[in-house]
Amino acid sequence: MAPLLEVRGLSFQSILRGVSFCVEKGEYLAVVGQNGAGKSTLLRCLDRILSNWTGEVLLSGVSIRAIPRKGLARRIAYLRQGAGLVPDITVRHFVLTGRYPHRGFFAPISRRDEMIAENALRLTETLPLADRKLAALSGGEQQRVRLAAAVAQEAEVLLLDEPTVYLDYRRRDETNALLDKIRRETGAALLEVTHDLNRTLASADAILALKGGEALYCGKPAGMMTGEMLRNVFETELDVVTIPGRAKPLVMPGSVS
Repeated sequence: MAPLLEVRGLSFQSILRGVSFCVEKGEYLAVVGQNGAGKSTLLRCLDRILSNWTGEVLLSGVSIRAIPRKGLARRIAYLRQGAGLVPDITVRHFVLTGRYPHRGFFAPISRRDEMIAENALRLTETLPLADRKLAALSGGEQQRVRLAAAVAQEAEVLLLDEPTVYLDYRRRDETNALLDKIRRETGAALLEVTHDLNRTLASADAILALKGGEALYCGKPAGMMTGEMLRNVFETELDVVTIPGRAKPLVMPGSVS
């Protein structure tokens, strides 16, 4: 059986060069690397926002180039980095926009659309916010609502570009727990661009490490967490520290020579 998502030799201008990896249903793949490594560009290629790439991207064995745009949106949801413009609409209305790939262009919102949006609000714990304006919410609340819209899209693959950026420690931990919950309850695969190596080490099934547009590593988190590998990817000293009583080691800044 073909993997849910298979990327073969993906290249884009000088930003990505021959990147290959696979993601299975329900898997969490963390994409890490320095700024400018090509992480966000990778997600934009997978969502076909960028189209003039070379290589192959297969979804259940079918090239994404052969899937109509609306059909692709039924299967892949992309949560962009940062807040951007906040529309002056209610949370419920915003989450219902996630149903656009499943409706005709002028089709009214159906009872099924409403039920799926309601379930997405409940899953992301945003149902109490449903009748509030999106612009009136905190940054953490807005991010949860954006996740709710992605869940309402019923996609098999969620592309997440630093979903916890700009959030404080508490909101970041809440969002990470929510992502784990979404993956567990929906079965969606997550591809998350992140700089949080400790979150990656604790939760990811696999890590894709990019440097200069190339994949330096793709595999289990444990294989990535060595001083030599971290130094190669991030070009700085990072230590992997084991703390008594803690199941997973931590990555911490090392000494600077």
